Amino acid sequence: MTAPLLLLLALAAPVPAPTRPPPAVAKPASPVGPAAAAAKPVPTHVDADVIRYNWSTRKVTMLGKPFVTLVREDMTLTCRKLVGDNDATGQLERATCEGDVKLVRSTRIVTCERALYERVAARVICEGNPVLRDGETVASGKRLTYLLVADEVLLEEAVQATVPASQVDQVQKKPGANK
Repeated sequence: MTAPLLLLLALAAPVPAPTRPPPAVAKPASPVGPAAAAAKPVPTHVDADVIRYNWSTRKVTMLGKPFVTLVREDMTLTCRKLVGDNDATGQLERATCEGDVKLVRSTRIVTCERALYERVAARVICEGNPVLRDGETVASGKRLTYLLVADEVLLEEAVQATVPASQVDQVQKKPGANK
């Protein structure tokens, strides 16, 4: 049941206009190798009213009045309480958000009871009645995983999905949409 919902959500999503790739430019080789260049850390910024940090365990607890805000590029995650683990460099490696959790990215809004943010994997896993809204499209299920780099959502055990007829009609009229 999940695969048709994913397909439906993928088909209902607006398709960006094709863009021309930039001209090829020779780049100097990275001294560490291409894998290290691809693993360049993406900055994460967190705002909170109360921060408690344990130096020996690198665990941080943040509280908001009313919300803690975590921002990564064009994604904003808000919640009442964030408990996270920092890596050896002080970067937030993973964090659990609880209480009125809301993820916003472009026109997409996900709400849930708790979310796990994983910086290196570049994903947010939402549990506890996750609901995805994108315009008039609404979908809910047991667990929602947002893959940030791919800009994809996986909704497991989908309970409900509502896609406006106008979006379904647009997708069906596109060449090659029924393949």
